[in-house]
Amino acid sequence: MADARTKQLQEASSRLVLASHVEPTDDIKAERQRATFDVKELSYALNGGKEILEKRSRYAKELSQTSWGDKSRRYFLSHEEEYVEALKGALGIWEKMRREKLGFDDGAIMRILLDFPGGLELHIGMFIPSLLSQGSPEQQERWLPHCFNLSMIGTYAQTELGHGTFVRGLETTATYDPQTQEFILHTPTLTATKWWPGGLGKTATHAVVMARLIVGGTDHGPHGFVVQLRSPQDHKPLPGITVGDIGPKFGFGGVDNGFMSMDHVRIPRDHMLMRFSQVTAEGRYVPPPPSNSKASYATMLFVRADIVKNAGGVLSRAVTIATRYAAVRRQTAHKPGIRETQVLDYQNVSNTLLPLVGSAYALHFMGESMMAMYHKFEADRDKGDFSVLPELHALSCGLKAVCTWITAEGIEACRQTCGGHGYSRLSGLPTLFQSYVQNVTWEGDNNVLCLQTARFLLKAVGAVQQGQAPPKGSAAYLAGLEGELRAKCSAAGPDCWANNAEVQASALRHWACRKAVEAAQTLAAASGGKLAFEGPAWNNSTVVMIRLARAHCTGVLHATFLEAISALEGAGKVGAAAAGVLRQLASLFALTQLEAHMADLLEGGYITGAQASALRTAQRSLLLALRPNAVALVDAFAHEDYLLNSALGRYDGDVYRALLDMAQGSPLNTTEEGPAWHDVLKPAMSRAAARSKM
Repeated sequence: MADARTKQLQEASSRLVLASHVEPTDDIKAERQRATFDVKELSYALNGGKEILEKRSRYAKELSQTSWGDKSRRYFLSHEEEYVEALKGALGIWEKMRREKLGFDDGAIMRILLDFPGGLELHIGMFIPSLLSQGSPEQQERWLPHCFNLSMIGTYAQTELGHGTFVRGLETTATYDPQTQEFILHTPTLTATKWWPGGLGKTATHAVVMARLIVGGTDHGPHGFVVQLRSPQDHKPLPGITVGDIGPKFGFGGVDNGFMSMDHVRIPRDHMLMRFSQVTAEGRYVPPPPSNSKASYATMLFVRADIVKNAGGVLSRAVTIATRYAAVRRQTAHKPGIRETQVLDYQNVSNTLLPLVGSAYALHFMGESMMAMYHKFEADRDKGDFSVLPELHALSCGLKAVCTWITAEGIEACRQTCGGHGYSRLSGLPTLFQSYVQNVTWEGDNNVLCLQTARFLLKAVGAVQQGQAPPKGSAAYLAGLEGELRAKCSAAGPDCWANNAEVQASALRHWACRKAVEAAQTLAAASGGKLAFEGPAWNNSTVVMIRLARAHCTGVLHATFLEAISALEGAGKVGAAAAGVLRQLASLFALTQLEAHMADLLEGGYITGAQASALRTAQRSLLLALRPNAVALVDAFAHEDYLLNSALGRYDGDVYRALLDMAQGSPLNTTEEGPAWHDVLKPAMSRAAARSKM
């Protein structure tokens, strides 16, 4: 405790510091007063209305007051604790839903808020959807009640040690035995070992196993089979099943990703998912309808659409944390005695964060559109109409890749703008990145998925060049390919670039067309004048194919962004002020993408050097125009502090107090001297002290 004289001497020094000191809570309040639009109005529009936001807030408060929803120790858990606590959280939500008779939408809200992926992830996200999309009505009636009451916990076992994205290459077999009317599930090679399925390690009792169906010696390709893994009495593996956890990963520590091999495991015939294809008792294979020959891929379509939907939500969390922190963090004063500059006012920081805010909005709207497309496909499929499947497959592949790349790279960019504090897990950003970055690989490696999209687009190019029916949907612009290649940019100065959405869309369209022609020419040159979609020629042309897919999907993102703004304004969900700011944000998104790929536009002569310079000027001007609304735009996502679990992203801006408070929870702070003092540090220091006296 300081004496009076000490305090008096310090007082003058403290006044010197306080003269230029700014409380971060005051900075964040000032930022919100700069907003030029109604933040609540936009929040309601983005999140489904006032009632849903109020429900989210209520659930956040309720979860935080439970033992399994308390996040105070989240960043200090061991791997084993993380698995157990994540499972407690998932089961806690399940029990709350049962007790309060809540629907699946309520459960989804709570799972997002808890933000603790665990052993039930694939039970909810893939096992149940597989039964719904591929199971017959009888199979659904038999298994779904057990799934919902958790007497049956499932996972989805597709990926193997030696095969992932290339599903046709799976080595696990399901051989039909007509004498017993059973399938023999077997792992014939080491590389056929199932590897990675979430929940497989220690949680799941059953799995939808993707295996090559062999009937009478004929290989009918991958099909889904429901296989019981563990005994309901003691949870130990059943005979013939070898299963376990794959060990530590980069992140996602609460999920018990597992391995499994099967040694001649027999299952009943009716454990093959038989909504679209069947094997009769006598051993006759009944294939799916020709228009739906890839029915078994429906689950992956759903998951990829869901990944696109979730990308915007995750990126919006990262930019909320980073933007709020950059608005209250001050760094460097250009002369003594004045306040330091807010980090967000440095152009390089705003040039990182504001385009990412735009990307988060673009991904949010794309996610809504993608899921709407998937649900329409489901409705059409139930009527026997599979005509949109090629388009949906191509679009979900490309967008899954592009959206997850933008989000994963964006989280890390946000972390870097937070400086040293961004390296702390207490910022929330390292854990967010660790948990999210696996999305660029799972459910299809992004590069491989881009090749699927490129194949679809090149087939459309070939159809156009041969005078066949023009492509529809997202590839409809390729019908005007020949004229597009002769087109020149009409942008007349920075204002035109910044304010004319059609100029931006035309440039994005031209970029995609240019890449499509380049890809077609590259492939044709490699394959002797024709488009060969398999083999060495294709394998040696993949770089431009991936770039084509990225260009195509970027144009789709921009178009969807603009359509969503018009729809919101047309429905009266946002006023002119909010719509105007969103259009500025859409322009920033487009120009940032175009600037990054300007070489393609210059190389083909679409833009001149002067137009390229004007594009850069326009992009920088949009940074200044949007700066007053930076905090308001991330506030509109309405992420609760409970969800963010971030010292730096707090709504009230009290970031430094939050860092200190959260740090107290470290297990190292349980005692003042620390856990190493008695057994390690004290003996070493005692020996050193003894030697120094000698």
